[in-house]
Amino acid sequence: MQDSSPYDLRSFLSALDANGELVRIHRKVDARFELPALLEQLERAGKAYIVENIKGRDFPLVGGLLSSARRMGLSVGQSAGPDYDHRAHARVYGEALQHPRTPVEVSSAPVKDVILTGDDIDLGKLPVPTFFELDSGPFITGAVGLSRDPEDGHLNMGFYRGLITGKDTVVVNASSLSDLRRIYAAAEASGEPMPIALAIGAPPAVLMCASGKTPPGVSELDIAGGLQGGPVRLIKCETSDLRVPADAEIIIEGVVEPNNKIENTLGEFAGQYGPETAPVTRVTAITHRKNAMYYSIMAGRNPEHNTIGAVSTYGMQRIIADNLRQQFPNIHDINVACEPRLGAMLHIFISIAKTSDAEPRKLLDAAFGATAGIFPVSMITKRIVVVDSDVDVFNLEEVEWATWTRLSGAEKILIKPNVKSWELERCVNDDMESVRVGIDATMDMDAVDKLLKPVIPGSETVKLEDYLD
Repeated sequence: MQDSSPYDLRSFLSALDANGELVRIHRKVDARFELPALLEQLERAGKAYIVENIKGRDFPLVGGLLSSARRMGLSVGQSAGPDYDHRAHARVYGEALQHPRTPVEVSSAPVKDVILTGDDIDLGKLPVPTFFELDSGPFITGAVGLSRDPEDGHLNMGFYRGLITGKDTVVVNASSLSDLRRIYAAAEASGEPMPIALAIGAPPAVLMCASGKTPPGVSELDIAGGLQGGPVRLIKCETSDLRVPADAEIIIEGVVEPNNKIENTLGEFAGQYGPETAPVTRVTAITHRKNAMYYSIMAGRNPEHNTIGAVSTYGMQRIIADNLRQQFPNIHDINVACEPRLGAMLHIFISIAKTSDAEPRKLLDAAFGATAGIFPVSMITKRIVVVDSDVDVFNLEEVEWATWTRLSGAEKILIKPNVKSWELERCVNDDMESVRVGIDATMDMDAVDKLLKPVIPGSETVKLEDYLD
């Protein structure tokens, strides 16, 4: 793996290979269904992978790189051991927010080794999987989309799934909570051409920050520079003035046709199909390294998809925690959980050293009424559970245990009907509303003695590995 920078995808692949965490598949594989069936098993085995021979395609496929918080930490130079979790990585991400690095522009990079325009453009040469039975077709899932925000002229960056509809057309989707949806609307209203670019195989820090939600006026690219400890290198597109990551593997450049919209469906992270409607992008150029690798994220309820997606909760967790602690200083810990086994919505778990039996209910009301940046908590959160401070809110087994051992009466369950939701929750009614649930899973003050959790004193200092030969 040559022509690598210290921050790019190739450098991290080399590190994983040296650690025995990378698998190479040499056997020829069909991109439709066979490839995702293989990728799903590789990810669940905890392996990063290179699939080198995909029928009828010109590039190998790589993935499974960021399938755990530990891997995310390693990719940006952290000494991430087995105990490195999302809490640890959220702290590292928070440090990057405090110490952003402005990108630098370069005039040349390996991503410009090959420049394809006109009749030479053919998206069908990319090894893009068709993942699930009812998908609309092959979907690009690992690309970072870049566009220009018309309000301030800044580069906008995010993860957007893209359905390939022809050799030079792709439909780039944007959720209702994304900046790209607003940028699309502005382009449609103005009637002006809208350039867009998709960076495939971008540096790991860029991948993470494309998923994260940043404060207004803060660039995701600046945070990525802070996260990796050096500025992101950008290079100008061939057919627009957009700047894209110079250390990517492949760049797809295009122009959005705002009035030409297509409905499409993909199996999503919560284990359900999600229909979207988005405009067609006409591809104007593809540039790539000579020996480019196509980076893909296995769609659906799979580790890398959900690990990268969890970064989007880091900022929300900080905002919610700061808000609630002003009202309830005895809060012990807060976990904003984005877990595919819990569906498409967030679940929030809060531990508190309560001072009265009435306090958890007040906390539930305050939490559902809080904001998580630009949208209300209630819009994207299905359930909030309040537990005692002896329960680890980052351990879902402990939260479940507390719920079903300390829930004493129906008055400790809060039902909020007909709450406005977002489009990723597919069970909503015609008015885009659904139910929310709050649970007070704390011990009743007069029953504490009989509900204490058994504890082994000093168990945290006893490590099994110290006793093994």
